[in-house]
Amino acid sequence: MLQQPVHMRDQISNRIEIIMQENKPSLLFKVEELSLAVLFILVFVLGLNV
Repeated sequence: MLQQPVHMRDQISNRIEIIMQENKPSLLFKVEELSLAVLFILVFVLGLNV
């Protein structure tokens, strides 16, 4: 209940810090980034068609 909303910028910086600590981008992170990019492209294309 007392949790404050986490800003997207904070989430991204936290992920970057985790990746930098690992010294290699994890496969899961790459897959997530790719799926997000595809999702945004699909939404954009569908939005143009409608």
